[in-house]
Amino acid sequence: MEYLLKGLVILIVAILCLALLLVGGLNIAKFPIYSEYYSMEETLCTNPGLDDGFVCQGICVSEENGVILVSGYMADKSHSRIYVTDFESNSYFVELTRNGGEKYTGHAGGIALTGDTVYISNGSKLYVFSLTDVLNAKNGEKVDIGEGVKVSSAASFVYADEEYVYVGEFNNPAEEQKEHIYGENHSIIEKYSHDDLENPVKIYSIGDYAQGVCFTPDGKVILSTSYGLTSTVYYVYNEADATDTGEMLDGAPVYMLGECVREVNGPAMGEDLDYYNGKVITLTESASNKYIFGKLFFANDIVALDFGK
Repeated sequence: MEYLLKGLVILIVAILCLALLLVGGLNIAKFPIYSEYYSMEETLCTNPGLDDGFVCQGICVSEENGVILVSGYMADKSHSRIYVTDFESNSYFVELTRNGGEKYTGHAGGIALTGDTVYISNGSKLYVFSLTDVLNAKNGEKVDIGEGVKVSSAASFVYADEEYVYVGEFNNPAEEQKEHIYGENHSIIEKYSHDDLENPVKIYSIGDYAQGVCFTPDGKVILSTSYGLTSTVYYVYNEADATDTGEMLDGAPVYMLGECVREVNGPAMGEDLDYYNGKVITLTESASNKYIFGKLFFANDIVALDFGK
């Protein structure tokens, strides 16, 4: 029995050593594998809530207030949250309700803001509420996001600039397909004026696995796409190259994005995008307690990607 126990201990130690060697090797290998990504990456701050059961989804920056908002859901189905963090990684969270107090447990797949207006996208709805309410709340307090505005897409993610808000959807070709079929595409991004969220002014047809979008001031459209353990792929297009399909949806013309001008591979489980200080900021859900493996690869930061490099 003594020899058996010793042998078991040796086996366990050997397995742990091999696991450590494997993880260490992969941490070294990720830099050449994703060399272009890491050459353009800059850490902004720690991604909040990763050890709280929170699964991050959306991200946006309030430059005026010097904070980043991160939206997402809780693995235990408690209230979905928004974490507010500054660039020194000081953070707190608010729990979300809707319709004047009803518990909200939605995916909170995307978050965007312009001025004092915050948007959260989820379940074919765009929720609109006040940034002031979020910033004035104390840690753990409730913030109501309203009843939401129905949109035509699944509202998986959202992006906003000073003029427009863009609401898009994720499509998994292995599951039930979205209904917006144009050519080989099954997903759309709807473009709305901030003062009219019922009538889109333009529709973009996009491909599968989209997790976030960013329309940059220099006319680029950047899509983040990811699913499971595969690499996140960032596709870059020139917005001016989008072509009119001649079709209409909800009174708005449908456009196809032109040829992809750049493709960058990055670590798995990349999520939403926003534009800040000339760069695209993003985050990954892989280091949340739900998935864990990202902790082994130090994927616990909010980062800025410089697509000008």
